[in-house]
Amino acid sequence: MEALFILIPLAPFLFFALVFWFLPSLKILHPQEELVVLYWGKYRKTVAEPGIHFINVLGRKLIRISTKQQTIELPKNTVADGNGNPIIISGIITFIFRDTKKATLEVEEPTRFVHSQAQAVLKQIASQYPYESKDGHSLKAEAEKISAELRTRLQEKVAPAGAQINSFELNDLAYAPEIAQNMLIRQQAMALVDARKIIVEGAVDIVNDAVNLLGEKQISLDEETKARLIVNLLTVICGDSKVQPTVAITSDKQSSM
Repeated sequence: MEALFILIPLAPFLFFALVFWFLPSLKILHPQEELVVLYWGKYRKTVAEPGIHFINVLGRKLIRISTKQQTIELPKNTVADGNGNPIIISGIITFIFRDTKKATLEVEEPTRFVHSQAQAVLKQIASQYPYESKDGHSLKAEAEKISAELRTRLQEKVAPAGAQINSFELNDLAYAPEIAQNMLIRQQAMALVDARKIIVEGAVDIVNDAVNLLGEKQISLDEETKARLIVNLLTVICGDSKVQPTVAITSDKQSSM
């Protein structure tokens, strides 16, 4: 009875103590979230089931990790491509944390860790390929292959963080402003050379067909006339300026007199 009389004055205190201990021990976990539970500095468990859970508040530390798919957009960076030319490049990564224990205990700030590793991988891969090349082995022409290589390399880097890389796509890809104008001139020159090559090849075929057709029509030409005809046809076909025909009004005999 004496003990009962002692506890009666303490009842309000015990009630509030129980409330302030019990309520903070209740934690709500939403879908696609996990709670990593530490007690007195030691890992105890990972709670992955959505709903309300009782986790003793005394000595605990809770780390909440989202298991939703996340996206990181890397800012534009100026790096040197395989030919040493400065280019501007950026990327977009989509990933998900599969092992939340690793994400919380093995690395500091897991999302920042993925971001930093992605920037390093992007620079490494970009330095191995030229921006563009004639054989097509370049950043510009092999986007799908480059993306697969980026994803594989980044997956190796972020394995300690328990992250799964779903995609790593190039977002921006261009020459740096300081050389963009020069590279544009170079591209135009290369395009002009390729176009001229096609024109010359076609002109040779046309002249050859013309000479053969004259022979089939039994129109004989001496070597000098044939050479002059070939030169004139090639000049007309390959020239840029508008053709202005000229007609001789005197024969060779008259001009010699």
